[in-house]
Amino acid sequence: MTIYSLMRRVSEITVLEEIHEREKPKIMVIGVGGAGCNAVTRMKKLGLKVPTVAINTDANHLKIVDADRKILLKKISQGRGTGGDVEIGERSALIAREELKTIFRGEDIVFLATGLGGGTGTGATPVIAELARESGALVITIATLPFKVEKARFLRAKKGLLRVMEASNTIIVLENDKLMEIVPHLPLQKAFLVMDQLMSYTIMSFVDVVTKPSIINVDISDLKVVMEHGGFSTILISEGDIGNPREIVVDALNRPFVMDMDYSTASGALIHVTVGEDAPISTMYKAIDAISSFLKRDSNIIIGARISPEFESRMRILVVLTGIKIPFLEEGVGEIKEKRGEILPPHILDKIS
Repeated sequence: MTIYSLMRRVSEITVLEEIHEREKPKIMVIGVGGAGCNAVTRMKKLGLKVPTVAINTDANHLKIVDADRKILLKKISQGRGTGGDVEIGERSALIAREELKTIFRGEDIVFLATGLGGGTGTGATPVIAELARESGALVITIATLPFKVEKARFLRAKKGLLRVMEASNTIIVLENDKLMEIVPHLPLQKAFLVMDQLMSYTIMSFVDVVTKPSIINVDISDLKVVMEHGGFSTILISEGDIGNPREIVVDALNRPFVMDMDYSTASGALIHVTVGEDAPISTMYKAIDAISSFLKRDSNIIIGARISPEFESRMRILVVLTGIKIPFLEEGVGEIKEKRGEILPPHILDKIS
């Protein structure tokens, strides 16, 4: 190979890399309220590489958050928080909507991390999600629900969840009650850290799936097919020995992060498998087949696969199911709909009725 041909080859590779970099989807992660901002800080510590924004009504809490950009909703709260008042959280976001609009320009995917039940997360998140969708972004919200024993806070979260679902393309729900199954003996602070890490891992897994090269790539068009009208969604994650793919799937199905969900109602699924370099294709097929076997015949299923040398004899499965039914969230939907008027679109009402 001559020097000239070598230089031309290097130039071609550089051009391809530049094109790839330009065509990579623009992704932003936004934390809303205390729980959402805590998740952003956690993701930054874990090495998240996409831009982050933290939005809160509490100035003191915002000071300790690690984010690329911070927005204090202070017009009504004076930077002192909402005191659990959802209306203050909503009005604060509405007043700041012109400033908030500027952060979504040019973004392809916006992930919102939020905790429902308090004033800022419950009140501001629907406003922020709607603004992000109006900008043209695919909006995926990951929301935590308080313990059911918190009564009024849980009811606020439940009502807020319906509003967030309407404003987002899809919403992934994580229940604090699941901590009683996953880590029942951990001290309270450490138990909540587990939920914080779970929210962070969920978002970072999505980012990796879309941005890292794979042998079967998942791009933004694939995500839109599954999630543009996803409604209630959940994520299942498991890892194990590559010789037992079905056991890995069973483990994932047995550890949902929402109580009593019905997997069989899922309208779509994103299935992403990570394996080592020597993994046979039959192993990946068995895992994917085990998941698709319990889904409806007309479910939209998107498959992604990545080879990672660090996995060697292990396999990791990440499954996002969209359009699922969550029985305890269906209770009282008619009453909430009547109070708010006909603002829930038909495709969402179908999923929760």
